[in-house]
Amino acid sequence: MLMSKKGWIGSIFLVFLIVVGWWMVSPLFLDEVVDEDLPPTIEATTNAEETSNEESTAVSHSGMFVDAHHASGNVTSFYTASEQWVRFENFEVTNGPDLYTVLVKEGQSTDEGTILGKLKGNVGSQNYRIPDSSSLEEGDRIVVWCKAFEVDFGFAELLLKE
Repeated sequence: MLMSKKGWIGSIFLVFLIVVGWWMVSPLFLDEVVDEDLPPTIEATTNAEETSNEESTAVSHSGMFVDAHHASGNVTSFYTASEQWVRFENFEVTNGPDLYTVLVKEGQSTDEGTILGKLKGNVGSQNYRIPDSSSLEEGDRIVVWCKAFEVDFGFAELLLKE
């Protein structure tokens, strides 16, 4: 016996609800663990015996994640002659759908910030390159942001490191 039109529509709707429900709920109990090394340009400059001032690596800003969705860990920025990076260490946050790392300037809302990339994992050390069009300043925030629901999962305010 063939299914009625209402039965087909109901079945398709049920499958859609299951898929969307899994996408929204599954990250809450699944962790993505990352353990990235320092970027190669940072490793090369920190391991070199003799480097010129132009090639040396400088740590300029640091911060700690504030607990929004159980966010914790440290953020440190690194500069080389040609690149800027932020590094998360001892990082952990509740997983969620569609998470991004965003650089937010003082006075900006998160959705106005510069997206550095999709969050690589909700647990572990990871690196994000700062685009050449941006620079880090004291008071900037690094935010873990759920783009789909426009919710901040945690942030670290960057302070000058002395």
